[in-house]
Amino acid sequence: MRLPSLMLAPMIASALAATSAHAVIVLGNGDSVNLGTLLGSGSDRTVIIDDKIFHFDSFTSSAFDVSLFQVVGFVSATPNAYGLYNVGFDLIGPFGDGTPGNGLAHEMNLQYTVAVTPEAYARDVRLCDTGLVFNGSAGGPGSYARVDETVLDLDTNTFLGQLSAFDHAGLFSQLSDHKDFCQIYGNVHGWRAFEVNKDIKFFAATGQGFATASFIRQEFSQILAPSPGAVALVALAGVAVRRRQG
Repeated sequence: MRLPSLMLAPMIASALAATSAHAVIVLGNGDSVNLGTLLGSGSDRTVIIDDKIFHFDSFTSSAFDVSLFQVVGFVSATPNAYGLYNVGFDLIGPFGDGTPGNGLAHEMNLQYTVAVTPEAYARDVRLCDTGLVFNGSAGGPGSYARVDETVLDLDTNTFLGQLSAFDHAGLFSQLSDHKDFCQIYGNVHGWRAFEVNKDIKFFAATGQGFATASFIRQEFSQILAPSPGAVALVALAGVAVRRRQG
């Protein structure tokens, strides 16, 4: 659900007016911030996109320069059945194996959290789905481009699931993945926040091979969680129906 302009405007104004390095960054759909700047010294590493708060905990890589990558806000064009928008970000930059044939993969790891803003949480907005898409491509025997990620419930540190997108030299290709954790676990109430650990890897096995990508998209869909009282009424109605049928 998009925050009403009267609620979002003060946050945007506060972020833009702040002079300290700790100002929260607010991104609209298509707006971007440099990942190196976001993770730089003095930054609080926090981005607000629509009704979601993203905190970027860490970036590790011996092969990629963090300053070459951009975080671009993403908000879906249309709402879902709950009237809520999918929210996430694109990671854009020169992904790939820059030294094909040397036997070493080019890899990066990004860890971050996503949480429903307090205002949206008070309106019963909850996280459910996680979506992963990228445009990875690999060529040559043994070459691959892939993204693997683990998702946890941030509040309980409980493992929820894994997603993968990959291209293995065109032989095995899955460029998107999706998990509906509400459906998987039968949780009608959803979650407040996820932790995501994302591993991104490119390997060109031979000097003539390649492994590249230019963007990785992460998006989260959401629900309006029913109140505990509503769930109890539904359960009681089910019991009553079963008794009448019996």
